[in-house]
Amino acid sequence: MRALVSGGRTGGHLIPGLAIYREIKKRNIDCLYIMSTFDLNYPVSEIVEKRDRYLLPLKNISRKLSFKTPVYILKIIINFFKVLSHIRKFNPDFIVITGGYISNPAALSAVFLRKPLYIVEQNSVAGVTNRIYAPFSRKIFTSFPETKKIPAKKSVFTGNPSLFHNKISRSRAKSFFNLDEFNNIIGITSGSQGSKTINECIIKILPELLNKNIGVIWSAGSVEYKKFQVSGEISRLECDFPNLRLYQFIERMDSFFSASNCVISRAGASSISELIYYECPAILIPIRFSPDNHQALNAYYLISNNCGIAVSEDELSPALLSDKLFKMLENLPFYIENIRKISSQRPQFSEKVITDCIIANYSAYMTK
Repeated sequence: MRALVSGGRTGGHLIPGLAIYREIKKRNIDCLYIMSTFDLNYPVSEIVEKRDRYLLPLKNISRKLSFKTPVYILKIIINFFKVLSHIRKFNPDFIVITGGYISNPAALSAVFLRKPLYIVEQNSVAGVTNRIYAPFSRKIFTSFPETKKIPAKKSVFTGNPSLFHNKISRSRAKSFFNLDEFNNIIGITSGSQGSKTINECIIKILPELLNKNIGVIWSAGSVEYKKFQVSGEISRLECDFPNLRLYQFIERMDSFFSASNCVISRAGASSISELIYYECPAILIPIRFSPDNHQALNAYYLISNNCGIAVSEDELSPALLSDKLFKMLENLPFYIENIRKISSQRPQFSEKVITDCIIANYSAYMTK
C-alpha cells in the first residue's frame, strides 16, 4: 500500500499533515509528502524523510482578486502538471490533504487520476481548498463537532492531528525551560510567523510579569523573531528579563503547554486542539482578517465553554492584556475545570483515528 499526504506553508496545515505522515509510516506504508519549500524553515519538517519529500516552490498566493490573480492561477496549474506526473509514477492508493493552496496540485491530481481523496479540516469553517475538493472526497475529518461549508454526511469528528501527546509534570516541564524558581508560567505563541501587534504588547507587560515573579515562555514566530535579531532586541530582552525564554519556534510544545499555567495565543485550530488536550486555559487573540473569520469562530468554541477569554485585536492594548491575564490567573481553577470537561469529550490521538478510518474505508471499498 502507498499513500500521499499534502499540506503546509503554515504550521496549521503542516503539523496535522506531519502527524498523519508519521502515523502512516508507523504502519510500514510508503508515503510521499508534498510540501512547500518554505516548510523546511520549520524544524518539525525534518519528520519527513528526505526521500519522501516532494517540494513545491509556491510562495504566497493571495485570496483577493487583483491583477496578479491570473499569475497565481497559472502557478498552480504549472505545479499541478509537475505533481501529476510524479504522483502517477508514485501511484498512491489514497491521497490525504490538510488544506491550503499547497494541497491544490495533489487534490486535483487525486480527482484527475481517480484516487481516493481524504480531507483533514482544522478549522470551524472549512478553507477554500478543502471546500472545492469536498465533493470529490471519501471522508472529511474535522477538528470541531460542527464544521461549516462542508457536506455533513461526509464529516467525521476526530479532532485535529498533533505531533505532541506526552503530558509532562509541570515541575519537569518548568525544569526543561530552566524556570523552576517561578510559581506561575505564562506561555505565549502568536502564530507560526508571529504577530507584531501581540509581540509589542508582550514587551510592554514584561516588567510587570517580572515584578510578579511570573516566568514567560515566548514563541515569537519566524518573521517577528528575525526582526528582533536584526534590531538586537533579543539580547536586550534576555538581559533585562531573567524570567523570559524567547524562541523563534518551540519544538517541544508538549513541554510548553505542560509548563504553562495559561497561554496567550492566536486562535488557530492546532493551538485550540493543543490547549484542550493539555487542559490549558487561554487568552485568545484571533487574527483580525482570518478567512471567513474562522479564528474568531475557533475561539468561540473555547469561550462558550468557559475555557478562556477572547480579546479582539482591534481592542488589544498592554493594559487590557495585563488585566485579562491577571483575572485569568486569579480564576484558574474555574477555567481548568471547564477545559477538562471538553477535553474528556474529544477524540484523542486523532491521527491514529484518521489513519485507521482511511485504511478501513479503503479496504472496504477494494473488497466490494
